[in-house]
Amino acid sequence: VQKRATRTLWTELDAIDQMWLPVVRTWRLNERHYGGLTGFNKAETAAKHGEDQANHPFYSNINLTEDQLPSCESLKDTIARALPFWNEEIFPQIKEGKRVLIAAHGNSLWGIVKHLEGLSEEAIIALNLPTGIPVVYELDKNLKPVKPMQFLGDEETAVAAQGKAKK
Repeated sequence: VQKRATRTLWTELDAIDQMWLPVVRTWRLNERHYGGLTGFNKAETAAKHGEDQANHPFYSNINLTEDQLPSCESLKDTIARALPFWNEEIFPQIKEGKRVLIAAHGNSLWGIVKHLEGLSEEAIIALNLPTGIPVVYELDKNLKPVKPMQFLGDEETAVAAQGKAKK
């Protein structure tokens, strides 16, 4: 259940006085399930699995036991779960000329960004999508980005949230 994403969406819709817009909810945009790592912060993960593993952005190289595997997802699994919703629901609406607002969690959003921009595994892992900072894509008729994603709101806040120095 996307409680945080749903509440964020409600806040955004209220701020722009658009609470009447239809909302579609789907499990496909849920956050990645970390299985045995769910609820652990980086320090706890480092203590259990080592500093190198805890510092990996997606904890994807941790050697989980067989009993943990069915209860977790890799980033690849999360992307495979999110993309059908993009292809079957979001893509057709945008093709019809509708504007679509997506409120979701980081890993499912990374999957959509990876797909839109054709990013490699290395590039998507290096990408930082700051929590709570909306982004906008301008797409061409084939739904390919015309320019890179644009962060909305205060640029300094978005840059700081990305952990990058302002150019």
